[in-house]
Amino acid sequence: MDFDLTKEEALFRDSVREFGERYIKPHWVDLDEGKYSLLDLIPRLAEQGLIGLTLSSKYGGSEGSFLMAAIAAEELAYADPSLAVPVYFLLEIAWPFIVQRYAKDSVKEEVLPRLTKGEAWIGIASTEPQGGSDVGNERTEAKLVNGKWLLTGEKNMATGISIALRLPYGGGFVTITRTGPMEARHRAITTMLFMVKRNGVVNTGFETGDYEEWGRRGIPTGYLRLNGAPVDPDFILGEVNNGFKIAMEGFDVARTLIGAAALGTARWMLEQGREWIRSRVVFGKSISSYQSISFKYAELSTRLEAARLMVYRAAWLADKFYRGESVSILDIANAGAMAKMLAVELAIDVGLEVMKWFGGVSYFKETPVTRAFLGALSYYVGAEGAQNILRLIVARNLIGREVE
Repeated sequence: MDFDLTKEEALFRDSVREFGERYIKPHWVDLDEGKYSLLDLIPRLAEQGLIGLTLSSKYGGSEGSFLMAAIAAEELAYADPSLAVPVYFLLEIAWPFIVQRYAKDSVKEEVLPRLTKGEAWIGIASTEPQGGSDVGNERTEAKLVNGKWLLTGEKNMATGISIALRLPYGGGFVTITRTGPMEARHRAITTMLFMVKRNGVVNTGFETGDYEEWGRRGIPTGYLRLNGAPVDPDFILGEVNNGFKIAMEGFDVARTLIGAAALGTARWMLEQGREWIRSRVVFGKSISSYQSISFKYAELSTRLEAARLMVYRAAWLADKFYRGESVSILDIANAGAMAKMLAVELAIDVGLEVMKWFGGVSYFKETPVTRAFLGALSYYVGAEGAQNILRLIVARNLIGREVE
């Protein structure tokens, strides 16, 4: 077992760190305040080769590994601990990769090169008003009418819709639909790329709007109300009624990268806390000298190292799986769930503890630790699986479905 990064991986990490320091760190608070636009950063991310990092060079990708993607997600989150930029990055790693694996060649050749240039968006539309984790219970219907799939239903937590509508080419969402009866559950799920805008032309049959969020406000999340929204049959991913496994595969790799982003914001908050406890003097000595604080710092630092090992292992397993080595998709699912569970809960615990160290000033916008905490909170309460859903996934895989 070798716990060192390769020379190439270390150089890559340093380049992303330098990029974040130069182009993201000066703007992340303004991005969270709505005074700076993610659209201004996307061209730079594309020039850096970060958009579609794991895609084939055939489509303008960098052919990077998932371990490299995890490294990048952590560094981007350290530069933007509110998580807006790393969330954009990880979405454009996980779901375009799924499109590359399962879309028709004509779709890949049209959409993916525009994405890697920063001109297109690919996201995920899964969560519905009645819930998001029970994918087999999705109710958005897709019916084939006169050679087009028409979508009816609502996706109420899709990130990046308004970004896709503002990009030159546009973009779409890996959309989980029902193409058979409800009682068939996951056996009647079809995954397709629903384009909200294609080649500069906005699609029809949908309404959308952005929510006002408490945190992670630099990247918009909104709803899609679908009323006969058309999808070309060529934009089906895989086969009709066989989309459940495709969607789950996307969630598996996305969870690993979410874990990596949580590492970055946790590391940033912990470093902010370290500087504070060293300089803050109470009763004639720095508060770092009190064991109630220094021991907690030691514990959280240890958990950070442990969570990073889990995230890196999950990414390493994904790379082995996609190289065709002896790793199963269940291995990826289990490791991805563990990675997100550990890293996100760590980020929440770090945030709460560091805010207590700062005391009352942590409640003011001038002390940005709370921005980072709220960004991590978005992944604690949901997005690619809430924490108890991750526990259920791990329990099912290790014990069996009788845990239900």
